[in-house]
Amino acid sequence: MKVLILSGYDDAMKEVGDRCTATHRKYAERRGYDCEVVRHYRPDTHPSHQKIRLIQERIDQYDRIMWLDADSVVMDTSPMWPLEFTKGVMIISIDWCAPPEDDDYNSRLDTTYVSCGNFIIANTPDTHRFLDTWAKHSERYAKRQVCCWEQDGLRAAMQADTWFNGKVERIHRRCLNAVHPTCANRNFPFGAPKPYEPGDFLLHLTNVDRIAILNDLGL
Repeated sequence: MKVLILSGYDDAMKEVGDRCTATHRKYAERRGYDCEVVRHYRPDTHPSHQKIRLIQERIDQYDRIMWLDADSVVMDTSPMWPLEFTKGVMIISIDWCAPPEDDDYNSRLDTTYVSCGNFIIANTPDTHRFLDTWAKHSERYAKRQVCCWEQDGLRAAMQADTWFNGKVERIHRRCLNAVHPTCANRNFPFGAPKPYEPGDFLLHLTNVDRIAILNDLGL
């Protein structure tokens, strides 16, 4: 199976991106995957929105593409990951700030509260239709100044299109979106409800002091 670990960032994220994607490369090297880090983006839309286009341009060359955000640190390079799909096109984690019960199996079947920071796309006969649908629903968010661009587009597509929604396999938030204990927002002001634990595949440095944490990790 041919797999690509794909990431990218612009100059505004250079220090964080350089340090985090070094761990992506180590993971890819250990597992025998290809790895690519995109450093140049079109100026017309936000870089996060453009991850859809980057995947569209590459998926025909691979069986699977794993997108890892440039502020995600691979903490455990041993997992092969669930590359054999059971539902369709995408494997994606519940968002870190989703209600804790959304991780329960029955709740995961229905929730659209997912995180586009890190996910896996399979090359199937349905993949281009899936990506085109995602891109269409993301267009209205592409140029805005606040998040979550492609993530809001994905959720909109899941809510509006039964076929599309059925191609998304949701997994536990810590599988592909484990966050630091200090990660907080207005709904969880005292920290994430289910933060990173030793042994988790990655640590997504969202809503935190990224540089301080990278320094603590020795990266």
